[in-house]
Amino acid sequence: MRIVLEEEFEEGALRVDRAWELFFGSKSSLTGGPWLDTFANWLWHELGEKAGYLNKKSKGELTVTIPLLEPDALDFLLRLVSFWADEVHVKKAGTLSENLWKKPVVNLLDDEVRHGAEGVLTHSMDNAGSKELNLMPLLGPGRSFFSVQVLEKGEFSARMHSHSAVDEYYLILEGKGTLRNNGKEIEVRRGDLIGKPAGPDAATQLLANRGERLRILDMEVWHQSAHLSKDTVRYPDSKEILMRGQGWGAIIPEDSLRGP
Repeated sequence: MRIVLEEEFEEGALRVDRAWELFFGSKSSLTGGPWLDTFANWLWHELGEKAGYLNKKSKGELTVTIPLLEPDALDFLLRLVSFWADEVHVKKAGTLSENLWKKPVVNLLDDEVRHGAEGVLTHSMDNAGSKELNLMPLLGPGRSFFSVQVLEKGEFSARMHSHSAVDEYYLILEGKGTLRNNGKEIEVRRGDLIGKPAGPDAATQLLANRGERLRILDMEVWHQSAHLSKDTVRYPDSKEILMRGQGWGAIIPEDSLRGP
């Protein structure tokens, strides 16, 4: 199977050029905004309809019309389409590039290799230098969300929270820290895998408060598609409730959900 990305429109091509500006609000650049996963899911669905070795409708080659993309944006697109073919090319002015197929691999430890789409999808978490890399959809969209968080000394990850529709797991990749878990404080270190099943009482928070930088693989597994689920996130420290999901997004005081 071969996929060709081309700036000039060809009859029957998959029109990513139109979708790109619609989802990202940009004609050429990649942004890590709220529509990133939505675009990836749309493209994933379209590729599934038109590509793949087991797809009877596949013709062996698929042309994808793309806008004039910056290098980081092109890298992101190449990563996604590479799941569906073992040959991926860019065609410009009638000339076909070499095979630009991207491996489905992201290194979780080496921050020096964060270039291309990985660099764009890495953002600061605080003023102390803590960073988070959004691994999805670099590894393919689905009913899950993965990110690597690097917490500098004295910092913490998210606020103490629980989920109603998401099972969450944390793998400590590097360093030592503290897990706050429903009133208990537990030392965690490299190699520890932490489970937090969905439920209003399973509230946790991770802190890099033991003199070392903490590197965490944060894994969320949605019970349904992230775009169909409605998840209630409870923050016991601030007594707030976050409601998130398609057509549903608000932060309200916890007391507002209680009867008299």
